[in-house]
Amino acid sequence: MSEGSALRSDRVIIDETVIEIYHELTDGSNVEQAPFRTLKDVFMLAVALGFRRGNRRATSGHSKHSIRKEVFTENDYTLLKAIAIATTGDVEVLMSQGEVLTIAEEYARVGIHDVKAELLDQAGRPLWNLVSIL
Repeated sequence: MSEGSALRSDRVIIDETVIEIYHELTDGSNVEQAPFRTLKDVFMLAVALGFRRGNRRATSGHSKHSIRKEVFTENDYTLLKAIAIATTGDVEVLMSQGEVLTIAEEYARVGIHDVKAELLDQAGRPLWNLVSIL
């Protein structure tokens, strides 16, 4: 367990350098251009793609942009916990919700670049690009 996880806030940090990617995928009424309703939904995809890549990068811990942990559903937490166990190889990670969230943030920090590459940088509309990677 990382030392900072016990002291972390109750919010998931979104790195300042990538917040525009999150907004581009959530802002607007055209679902084909902005296929996600919430920043949390983009975050969950970024976590999954970062995990698939197998890379994590620590966050600075400071950002004006964050997601309250209360918006995550039980299903979201189930996935985040499974990823934390797979990453650490230890079910004891579940004893620290902060550590689970830190691991998720680190995967999302890498995975959001894959989200951008797959959904925004490809020809076509983001919704259909999303469908093609599922």
